[in-house]
Amino acid sequence: MRKTPFYIFFLLFIAFFQVGCDNVSPEDLDDNAVRDLRSARRPIGAAAREILAGQHFHSIQMEIQYMVGFEPTPGMVDNIKQFLEELTDKPGGIDIYLTAIAPERQESYSIADIRRIEDANRSAYNQGRRVGLYLLILDGYSAEDTGSSFTFGLVHRSNSIALFGRRMRENSDIPGRPTRSLLENTVTRHEIGHLMGLVNVGSDMVEPHEDPNHGGHCDNSSCLMYWAVETAGLLNVIDGGFIPPLDDNCRNDIRANGGR
Repeated sequence: MRKTPFYIFFLLFIAFFQVGCDNVSPEDLDDNAVRDLRSARRPIGAAAREILAGQHFHSIQMEIQYMVGFEPTPGMVDNIKQFLEELTDKPGGIDIYLTAIAPERQESYSIADIRRIEDANRSAYNQGRRVGLYLLILDGYSAEDTGSSFTFGLVHRSNSIALFGRRMRENSDIPGRPTRSLLENTVTRHEIGHLMGLVNVGSDMVEPHEDPNHGGHCDNSSCLMYWAVETAGLLNVIDGGFIPPLDDNCRNDIRANGGR
């Protein structure tokens, strides 16, 4: 999650969202679609403890929707499920399912575009003691990209992720670039880390380790939550064909907020 104008926008208007949505407590959540919708529209990090801890929410249902032609690579579902199982306390288990949606064939997508598409297609929401997570794979680029920088993915709500599938395809499976599977799984794990409140966005830091120049990210360049992991800089971060791990500071933050 780069420190972009949208991230600044989020900081400026966080008070508004908290007044409108953050008063939804786990005890109030049930199968009522209106309440589920409200909980899904909270600010980034607001669902961190719900995702991590088992006190009120016992399971996770993650919906991955992709625009036709941009289906995730084989093994992504198992990879993400393993990541969630490793870090969250969910005795009821974790379910992940894939569905295809029609491509919009836009060159780029704004935050407003992404939210419109999500709201029209999403079905996984918080219900009862189950947390709903949502990941959308788009067929274009981010509207925030510039000639000198671009992003592979972002979070924009308390449990919503967007990946820019065309950008990933253009920067993978070619000489000198990572495989698409490695790129896709690394960025997805990074964005899930933000949903878990990393870094200092919903999960308090046990020890200071937030990058002062890239808010919401770890200051350790070898950590999964380093700022470059979701941007063009990732192409210089992935080393040896492995997904960067969470460092000890990020793991300690997760444990302190109810995770494993």
